[in-house]
Amino acid sequence: MNKFWLPVNTLFGCAILGAFLFASCVNQQIKPPVLNLPPKPESSGAKREYNILDYKNKSRGETVPEWFSLWQNSGVHGIETMANYNNRFVFIRSSEGNSFNALNLWKDNFSPELDFPRMAASRIEERFSAGIPFPDEEYGGFYEALVRAASDATWMGAVKADDFWIRKKNLPTEDEGESENWEFFILVTIEKASFTSQMDLVFGKVNPTPAPTIEQITAINQVKDHFFEGF
Repeated sequence: MNKFWLPVNTLFGCAILGAFLFASCVNQQIKPPVLNLPPKPESSGAKREYNILDYKNKSRGETVPEWFSLWQNSGVHGIETMANYNNRFVFIRSSEGNSFNALNLWKDNFSPELDFPRMAASRIEERFSAGIPFPDEEYGGFYEALVRAASDATWMGAVKADDFWIRKKNLPTEDEGESENWEFFILVTIEKASFTSQMDLVFGKVNPTPAPTIEQITAINQVKDHFFEGF
């Protein structure tokens, strides 16, 4: 039987080639981790379905305001597509109950200077918590400190643009029967450039104790860097 021998230099070359091919496969399989941004905030909780029985100025022959229809279908982002508001952030404050007079008084006493900080803090809180089941763990003390700083801040430039009310028949559910009540809505807007610059100041004031971990800082910076995408 004839034996077949490979020269030493040929064997050495094959070994190098095999190592190169193995390293190439490893490099193709190992990829840097991809950080996924939380989705834009959605409406918290499903609203109970209802039929509108009456609304502001219906007796005068007026129709439902366009901004209200857009808000019902697409949220505040729908209103922000309107020509009057496309350079502004839009916020909606609502309250409902069985006393028209009490709700009307709530509407009359609404103050953008006093009430907008809570509206801003709520939307900021939703932005950071969207898609995150435990934001306190994800961001550490930064999360609570940020919401508190936004709520305590003196926001400038917010204006009450309009208000609206409806009387509605709430459709029955498995847990609740049919009912009727009123709901009031207040439309508040602020220039995007103004809100953005003030938001930067709020971020700068947040100094949580204890300081966030490296992982938490990474998660915080990820949202901060893309904060206004879908805001």
